Amino acid sequence: MVAHLDLDSFFIAVERARNPSLRGRPLIVGGRPGGRGLVAAASREARRNGVRSGLPLDVAAVRCPDAAFVEGSLGVYLEAARQVDAILRRHTAVIEWVSIDEAFIDLTPTRSAAAIQAVEDIRGEIASLGLDVACGLAQSKLVARVASRLAHPRGLVHVLDGYEPRFLSPLKIEVLPGLDPAVGQRLRAAGIRRLGQVARLTDAQAARLAGRAGSTLARQAAGLDSARVRPAPLPVTLLADDEIAPTANRDALESAVRVRAERAAHDVRVRGAFARSLTLRLRYADGKLESRTTPLREPSALDDVLGAAALDLLARMLRSERLVRAVGVTCGGLLRADDRLFRF
Repeated sequence: MVAHLDLDSFFIAVERARNPSLRGRPLIVGGRPGGRGLVAAASREARRNGVRSGLPLDVAAVRCPDAAFVEGSLGVYLEAARQVDAILRRHTAVIEWVSIDEAFIDLTPTRSAAAIQAVEDIRGEIASLGLDVACGLAQSKLVARVASRLAHPRGLVHVLDGYEPRFLSPLKIEVLPGLDPAVGQRLRAAGIRRLGQVARLTDAQAARLAGRAGSTLARQAAGLDSARVRPAPLPVTLLADDEIAPTANRDALESAVRVRAERAAHDVRVRGAFARSLTLRLRYADGKLESRTTPLREPSALDDVLGAAALDLLARMLRSERLVRAVGVTCGGLLRADDRLFRF
């Protein structure tokens, strides 16, 4: 039994728990209008007015003039996440933090009824902190993650064992975690919009549409996923995207990405850990955000390895006509040094 927990609008919820007068009002985290700051998070009320993460704060102020703006505090958010981590550890020792607001927990060999009760208890304890959490419960990480998306903002969706294909079949292909946007476009161009259609593809059809990943994609669309919950600690720091002078110059962007990758590698080494994946985020001059994650061939904390992975992602994401104004590199799926590489 695997549960996926997604803390809904985490930064917003923490700010409202600190200051209840902000509840119900449009709220924007990231700083004050003026300068070159970007929106880090926006409440539903602000999003209804067209405010999104990555949007320049000045533009956000125009779109939502009644919004409250707060600087935000990474230390406060980390402390709130640590309180959630303590709650989870009262129920299981196998916790895989994906990010500061997202985690998998392994409830095996708990029976379904006991697992549901455990998740309900966790939801209640997290709610006592003033936070909302969406939970998905299933036999695999992939299905649990999809289920939690349908449970937003504070619900629980339990997918019974054996019902995974039936649960996934009517859902849009975009709900599949990690779906490459280019593959998604090819599927839609072929008239494939639902996961059930993907699951019915032959190996040849899947390969034609998604390349070498086609067969894996078809299995995932049917709910087949053997990935285990691997213990990964809560991040001890948050690496914010660093603003740069807007540019589309490849050399300048490669230099910026290399510096951020080395900083991320240093952060991993300080923690005595190894990274299993790396994420590169590019924020463009128009405020739009693009993010891609790549698994590493083996866990690493070396500058050269993480730098090469980040530059490979940049090469795949870079478009000569788009100006980049902020770059971020983070590592995920961390293994502590005492877990040893041969366990991976």
